[in-house]
Amino acid sequence: MSSNAVVITAANSKGGCGKSTTIIILGGEYAAQGYRVHVIDADPKKRLVRWAQVGVKPESITVSEATAANIREEIERARDVADVVLIDVEGTANAALTLAVAYANLVIVPATISPPDVEDGLGTIKLIRDMAHASRRDIPHGFLWSNVPPAIRSREMMNLESQVAEAKIPVISRVFQRSAFAALFSFATTLDQLPRQEVAGIDKAKADAIRLTDAIDAMLNPQAAPAANHEAAA
Repeated sequence: MSSNAVVITAANSKGGCGKSTTIIILGGEYAAQGYRVHVIDADPKKRLVRWAQVGVKPESITVSEATAANIREEIERARDVADVVLIDVEGTANAALTLAVAYANLVIVPATISPPDVEDGLGTIKLIRDMAHASRRDIPHGFLWSNVPPAIRSREMMNLESQVAEAKIPVISRVFQRSAFAALFSFATTLDQLPRQEVAGIDKAKADAIRLTDAIDAMLNPQAAPAANHEAAA
């Protein structure tokens, strides 16, 4: 990554799609890689703000909340103090989303393997593409399959994947169902600080996190390395 802050926005109007979990996974992994991370919680549910208040996190991760009224100022302030800025925002067409996408170097649309998540995710992708067209700049974006069953590939999964492929939407990576990911909120910490004696599957979850940050780096720096397959098996 360059010395300038990289801004990554996670958006999907469907609740329960994994936006907040994605932000914590990314925040923890970027912090583990030595980056200063600032998280902006612009989702009205404020799950990330509560996560930061009650838990233990690396000192290199800071968290603030924002609304449509102050998100521009929060983003600009965060870019001055962090290497990576992560924004959790509602996927609906509102001012907070508009600004979060306008400032983003990459927009992630998390979605579980379910028709409602994909339907709402496709709507969010359309908003991103409309904004990119209006601003006359490319805004890298893609789906992130979240909470994917590790050993099952159902007909529904294949149909939804085909639907996304037909819409010419990149798939950034997959985040599999892991006990460690579920524990991020219950223990209010990052993957690297979860208690290994109490939480199973941390190593596999860590591999997912690294694969995700590698895939993001490949999207942000497409000329840096040959394209890799980030759809690795669980």
